[in-house]
Amino acid sequence: MLKNYFLIVLRTIRKNPGYAGVNILGLTLGITAFLLIVLVVRYETSYDKFHTDSDKIFRINNELQLSSGNYKYPNTGSALGPALYNELPEVTAFTRIGAAGQQIIIEVDTELFKEEDHFFADSTFLEFFNFELLRGQATEVLDDPNTVVLTESAAMRYFGSLDVVGKEFTVKGGNDINYTVTGLLKDLPKNSHIQFQMLLSIETLRSLGNALNGWNGNGFYTYIRITDPMHADRVSAKMIELRDKNVPEEQRNTFNPDLTAFEDIHLKSNLRNEIVTNGSMDVVYIFTAIAVFVLLIAGINYMNLATARSAKRAQEVGIRKVLGAYKKQLVTQFLSESIILTIISTLLSIGLVLLLITPFGNYINKTLTADMILNPEVIGLLMGVVLIIGFGSGFYPALFLSAFRPAIVLKGKLIPGMGSSGFFRKALVVFQFVISIVMMIGTTMVYNQLSFMKNKSLGFQKDNILVVSNTNQAITPQLNTFKNELINHTNIEGVTATLSKPGGLRPIMFVKSENVLDDEGGLNLAGINIDFDYMKTMEVEVVEGRDFDPKTPTDSTAAIIINRQAARELNLDNPVGEMIEVRNFQGQWEKKRIIGLIDNINFEPLQRKTESCFYANFLPNYQHLFIKLGDNNTNETIRYVQEQWSRFAPAQPFEYSFLEDDLNELYSAEEELSQIIIYFAILAISIACLGLFGLASFSTEQRIKEIGVRKVLGASLAQVLYLLSKDFAALIIIAILIASPVAYYLANWWLQNFAFAVGLSATTFLFAGFGALAIALLTVSYKTTMAAKSNPVKALRSE
Repeated sequence: MLKNYFLIVLRTIRKNPGYAGVNILGLTLGITAFLLIVLVVRYETSYDKFHTDSDKIFRINNELQLSSGNYKYPNTGSALGPALYNELPEVTAFTRIGAAGQQIIIEVDTELFKEEDHFFADSTFLEFFNFELLRGQATEVLDDPNTVVLTESAAMRYFGSLDVVGKEFTVKGGNDINYTVTGLLKDLPKNSHIQFQMLLSIETLRSLGNALNGWNGNGFYTYIRITDPMHADRVSAKMIELRDKNVPEEQRNTFNPDLTAFEDIHLKSNLRNEIVTNGSMDVVYIFTAIAVFVLLIAGINYMNLATARSAKRAQEVGIRKVLGAYKKQLVTQFLSESIILTIISTLLSIGLVLLLITPFGNYINKTLTADMILNPEVIGLLMGVVLIIGFGSGFYPALFLSAFRPAIVLKGKLIPGMGSSGFFRKALVVFQFVISIVMMIGTTMVYNQLSFMKNKSLGFQKDNILVVSNTNQAITPQLNTFKNELINHTNIEGVTATLSKPGGLRPIMFVKSENVLDDEGGLNLAGINIDFDYMKTMEVEVVEGRDFDPKTPTDSTAAIIINRQAARELNLDNPVGEMIEVRNFQGQWEKKRIIGLIDNINFEPLQRKTESCFYANFLPNYQHLFIKLGDNNTNETIRYVQEQWSRFAPAQPFEYSFLEDDLNELYSAEEELSQIIIYFAILAISIACLGLFGLASFSTEQRIKEIGVRKVLGASLAQVLYLLSKDFAALIIIAILIASPVAYYLANWWLQNFAFAVGLSATTFLFAGFGALAIALLTVSYKTTMAAKSNPVKALRSE
């Protein structure tokens, strides 16, 4: 019997290749999209789970409790991890990495390299985590000072070989330090939130006089392993107890530790100063919804296309019933056909995914590999898809087709056995287009928000700003001379130096003012360390007071400029001329006079609200040089900057970027989401249009005699087209009315992630609605036009 059903399916496919091809194409596209998104979601949710007992590992965070809001960081002082390990039996191990964030210069023989991805690490780090050590012993490689472990990529970059154990290099700085390579690591998996190119022994810091027992500061990422995840609350309580014991009361607002489950860091943390940019659980939910809905659209298509062919298969059903076939046998036959078509589509989908997975993974910057499809969970999911789509999509057509009455259909008449109104089929098409329109609106909203963030005026100049990293402060001692040399070039309009660039790290400094209530004790401001030319070069307007003046000696020691947010939090209506106190990095209080006020420029990414901050020349430390270029001869100007850099800092490699590109990098997650939604929205609409084509086929087949009668009675081509198209237009309009509030709610939900968000415009909804309507009418135009042009004699011949 099964063999017979299989042969019938093959015969049907061979007899109707166009119908079968459209069906298989729709299912293949839907399953391919579903499978690709499933692999992306599995990749995103797999972060950090390859480590042993990953569910028992937690990271210690720190929260600054400020008058302007609370700010959480994923790192803390160096003393907390060892203290928990020594005092709490539930903590079975700890490890720390830290003292990173700035570039270092590596010298191998006489060749110089810049390195950003490095950490000082505890000797236990490679025992605590399961990163694959190819050479060396995990228990020994970081035991001694001045030892280092390299990844494969770093080894090839520095030495051109993986045989690096025992080799040496020098880290250049105020005091050069020689390191010996003691281990080689396999390149880290990309689904790890911990990323680096080299690990330097933390014992090196100890040998340089760092006791590693600090309670304040945010210098170290600290991880602990506990006996049971249920004991996390006990650990949290112990951390507060240790804080109260070791941190002065007036400083406790800057030290409020808590825990994040290790497996939650990638998707649920998203704190400032994360090692790498986190993912988002919201994006995972969006992707999952897209995967399910695209699969539903593909399944719905099968139903519509199957019922659209009902007229052509009616006589087949009638003959089988006359010859003794039971309804159960007919249902089984049509379900078998559906399942076989689904299996064929699934196999084709697997082939497509194998071809697309690597370029698709590269496009979205994720490591997706072909062997991910062989995962038992993925195979089980595909089997479930075959059964659900096969039975779910085939069940309605099977019942529909098997219900035809043989006495009527053998006369050439088609009277559906499940109602002639076609309400169910129309509802499915509406559902398809609701999903498609929501995706179109969502795509437009993501694109608009991304465009808004990239083009919003931030309050400072971001175009044509060349950023050069001042590694090891190479230029700082001769900064003014270097700037004067650059300004001599006709295409360089300004040069300035800063410790922090927009979107990057900056110190948080505690300040006091007489206008701040006593019980608050003061507040914390972001301190932006700049030289005197910053405001002029970056085109930041000082709206009250004045800019820094190099001719005024106190401006370099006792003057600051604040933003409006800081003035508001300091309760200063007229801040210029007021005195405040700032606690320096040595814990001493220094009096500063406010000489200027600026607007709330967006120093932070637009996902975050504007921070209260001050600008001052409070440290002889500048990590970045900002060089404002003119509009001419950019490449020649960069070569000139490089030549001057080589003169002033011959021991430092020259590397540069443009500030606008650096800022756009802050929105890479939104860029990725926008691109993925665009492609899958196009795919969803295309598949939905196949279903609409099926419904158009069904409708025209049902009404072919009506069309013939109307044409005989004098109906014009335009009247017939209107008659056939108005029902489809009504379905799309209904879909627009349903989709608009759904899309509005979802857009608002997503935009809540941004402190600065684009407004929801009616134009967006109208554009998506009319776009869907136009696409739908174009889709049905072929069938309706063919029906309208048909010869009425042929349609009425049987009458």
